[in-house]
Formats: sequence, C-alpha cells, structure tokens
Amino acid sequence: MTQPTFNPEDYVSDEPVTEDDMIELNRMLDAVKVRLFQKKWNGFLGPLVASISFKWDRSIPTAATNGVFMVWNPEFFKSLDRDSKVTVLAHEAWHIAFQHMGRREKRNPYIWNVAADYVINNMLKSGGYYMDGFPYLMDSQFDGWTTDQVYDWLMDNKVEVVNPQDGDFFEAGDGPESMQGDMTPDQIAKKAFGNVHNASTASKMSKNHGDMPGEVKQMIEDFLKPKLPWQEILVNFFEALSSVEYSYSRPNRRYSDPMLPGRVGRSGLELIHYYLDVSGSISDAEIKRFNSEVKYIKDTYNPEKLVLITFDTKLQDFYEFGEDDEFEKIVVTGRGGTNLNEVWAHAKEHMPNAIVVFTDLYVGIPQEPPGPPLIWVVSGNPNSEVPYGTLINIEED
Repeated sequence: MTQPTFNPEDYVSDEPVTEDDMIELNRMLDAVKVRLFQKKWNGFLGPLVASISFKWDRSIPTAATNGVFMVWNPEFFKSLDRDSKVTVLAHEAWHIAFQHMGRREKRNPYIWNVAADYVINNMLKSGGYYMDGFPYLMDSQFDGWTTDQVYDWLMDNKVEVVNPQDGDFFEAGDGPESMQGDMTPDQIAKKAFGNVHNASTASKMSKNHGDMPGEVKQMIEDFLKPKLPWQEILVNFFEALSSVEYSYSRPNRRYSDPMLPGRVGRSGLELIHYYLDVSGSISDAEIKRFNSEVKYIKDTYNPEKLVLITFDTKLQDFYEFGEDDEFEKIVVTGRGGTNLNEVWAHAKEHMPNAIVVFTDLYVGIPQEPPGPPLIWVVSGNPNSEVPYGTLINIEED
C-alpha cells in the first residue's frame, strides 16, 4: 500500500479547543487507549499511558510529548483511521519509555528525533502495529539498533532525512505552553522517569507484556544505579513515586478489563510498607540506621499510612503510623534466620503503593516479584544482586 502524503503544517491554527471539543475528543481517545491495551506490550504501555496527562492543542502539527504531558492536534487526531490512532499513541508512549527527551544531551535535535523515530517505528512494525496510515520513518537496516547507534550512523554518513513528525518530543521545559502545567523542568524529568520505572515494574506482573527493548532496560538500569549517595537514591525513588497517579491495585471501573489501571491518592503514597530484617545476621547498629531512614521518609513524604513490619523467618512485629502520628523507636524481637516468603505474601495481600525491604540479603529471593514497586536497601553485602526491584547497596559507616 502506498503511504499517504503529509504536510506537517496542514492542521496548525490559532483556533482554541472548546470544552465541547474536548469532551468528544477525550471520548474518542479513551477508545484508542482501550485498543492499545489489547496490543503487544500492553502490560507496560497500559500503566505508562495511564500516567500521561493528555492535552489538545492546534499549535502543533501532529502529536508530541515531554514525558509527562502528551499533546495532540485535534484535526490530526481525527484525520487518522482507528488503527493509526493506536499506532501514533504507542509511538509517543515509546518516546517516553526510551526517555528520548532527556537523553539527547548535546546531540543535533532533529537527527536525534529521526533516529528515535526509526527505532520506534521499526519496533512497532515488528510488533504487529498498523503502519500504513501515516508516512512513518522506517528502515529495516536499523532493526535491533539502539537510538544512539542510529544517530551515530546518520551523523557519520551525513544522511538527509525528511521526518513527517519533526519535533514530536520535547525536553522538560520546552514545547508548547499546553505541555508545561505547573511543574518545573526538574519535576517533569523526575516524574517522566518515575512513570517509566513504575510501568516497567507493573509489566512484570502481566502475562502479556511482551519483551521489553534492551535499550529501555539498560536506560532504567543506568538510571537506577547512578554514582550517588545511597540516601539520595532512596529519596529519588520516593520523589518519582510521589507523583504517580495510577496503580494496578485499584482498578478503573470504567472498563471491563480488571487489569486496567485506576487513580490512587493525591500524592501516590497512600500506603508504604517497610519490611525490616531483624534476623541474627543484622547488627544492632544496622537496625538503628534503618530506623533513622524510615523516620526520614515518614517525616518528608508523610504517606497516609506507613506500616513497618519486622521479620526473620516469619513476620514478627507490626507498627502502623498515620499522617499525624509521630515515628517512635522500634523494639526488635525475633533474631532467627531469614525468609522472604511471608513478606511477599503479605505485600501481595495488602498491595501498598511501594515496599522497602531493609536487609543484608543473605537470603533466597522468591522467583516472582511481590507486585508493588520495590526498593531493596542492602547493608553489609556489597556484591549482592537482585532479579527485580531497585537495589541500593550501602556501606557500613
């Protein structure tokens, strides 16, 4: 099939989008989201798309994102057939997944956008998405390449490419006014990555999430293991979570599929579970240190409910703190061996917004993740590794 011709300026105008327009457009967009949730990678793209704020703006030619907001031109949106709407939505979502807007650095913006589009469109084609309704950039020679590799090849070979979706993602702080909201560029960047990280965590619970691209996995891995003080990494974890608006633990009743995400509370931190390893291999100094970090997070983010559970081979003591409760010293009992099975069962039953496990990690890790976003704070075991979750290795003082 011959691909349609497209002039990027066909739909640009100064005409405002009325409230009646938005009601109809949002209804149509909801139907597109449902169809996307039925496609490949739905376990990842579902929660990622659910975390995005959508806007309508005739000042842009097609669609664009900065990682938190996605803006569509209404006329462009309505001009697409049903399957093409799904493909364009997936295309923009993958820009967020690859964090293309924050990884450009000093590269040529146009060529970086071209390289990003080649990578995404080749991937969508291989994933069975409809690719005939718009003149997408595609070239099979780039199959399996990373965005960086495609960019370097284009620059080295001085290739001139006309991109029909020129400028369809923006760095935080750039782009049309409709894409800014009331967030600072730093807040946008942190939330954008937080959305990707949490979508990746949610996808591990899905039976039909598809294979995550290696470039996305590596990007998440690099971001989660920076050369930063461990306290700063812990704070970054909660900064990202504090802006997340959706959770698989609270289904959206509008749709028949019970696995579609629904909104959580005002901060995304309604309920946090801390599981504190009090087995015999954990020193009193480590327990004291862990307690101080729990207190810091409680005082800083003040979730509606924080539950601290001590464990060794089984769950030992439970401490619950509401928003107005002072954090008190934890009395340690147990001091036996270590087993995570009851911890995982408890997390799956209660489905908090996040769980933190303080441990020395001299313990077998269950094969399947517990479900909620998970961060490990590991002391006294610098060579430890985990198959899932965010790992912080801390050195003893």
